[in-house]
Amino acid sequence: MTPLNRSPISRRDLLFAAAAGGLTLSLPKSGRAAEAPYNLAPPMASAVPYREHRIPHDGHMTYVREYPGQGPAYVMMHGFPDNLHIYDYVVPYLTKAGRHVVVFDFLGFGQSEKVASADFRYTFDQQVGDLAAVADALKLKKFIPVGHDAGGPIAINYAIDHPDRIQWLCLMNCYYAESPTLRLPEIIEVFGNPSLKDLADTLLKTPEMMNWLLSFQDSHFQAKMPPALQERFNGILRPIVRENFAAGAGPAFRQMTSQVRDNVAYNTTRLSDVRKFAPKVSLIWGTEDPYLTPEAANAIAANFPHATVKSVEAGHWLMIDKPEEVGGLILQGA
Repeated sequence: MTPLNRSPISRRDLLFAAAAGGLTLSLPKSGRAAEAPYNLAPPMASAVPYREHRIPHDGHMTYVREYPGQGPAYVMMHGFPDNLHIYDYVVPYLTKAGRHVVVFDFLGFGQSEKVASADFRYTFDQQVGDLAAVADALKLKKFIPVGHDAGGPIAINYAIDHPDRIQWLCLMNCYYAESPTLRLPEIIEVFGNPSLKDLADTLLKTPEMMNWLLSFQDSHFQAKMPPALQERFNGILRPIVRENFAAGAGPAFRQMTSQVRDNVAYNTTRLSDVRKFAPKVSLIWGTEDPYLTPEAANAIAANFPHATVKSVEAGHWLMIDKPEEVGGLILQGA
């Protein structure tokens, strides 16, 4: 990898940092901006094309892709700072098996609405509402929430509030409650710590500094990865994140990260409900994640009455690293 103190600052990084900081930076569009958000071989074609939906939630628009198929739908949720494209490589394995699949962008991310109102605040409750709006609009009587990263707590809290609508629950490299195993990435700690607000604001407004922080964080996510997985991280995941920010996800990221610790504290108060959750739970876990480790998976699983942990030799974004294996484990069920 390029040494951190010598990382080049690209046009994309400058655009990203400006968008993340809420600044305006006008640059001419290149043909590359319209391309798919990955640089390696694209995912295999889905067995069925998706249908686009723009679903309202509290007066704002949530962008949804629905792949028609059989059985209870898999409703797949991203964390931050990414979007629905993290599932591009695994979805075709699910649709090839004839399954019904739904992916969507939470408000503020991807192609969903970026709310301009100064009175609006992106929150974890709002994201649970996004999920509920999608499930209701598509008339999903029973479905399988699939939550990754910060999408995990959304999946869990919706599920324990609506157990009658859950076929089973799938969690991938996420967090939930207070635990000795919980370790958050440094970028989340910086933006989530109120005492570091001035530093966080300065980082967002300074392209060179924000680019350095992203490079620092990228290198830490890749610390345990073999070269082949580092290539997928750099060629697929990194462009998804950078282009997500360039499209205006900065405010949502800033607000959501500032609430992570409060969300963990709230989720801890709900552990008694988690321990009563009757449907089965499958935790599909990338073992090379340096933050949300296999020990973190076991700690989460211990709170559910019927949970299993299935390991994959992959990093945090395991659905990108090992899509065929992850797809097979999802299809196996809980």
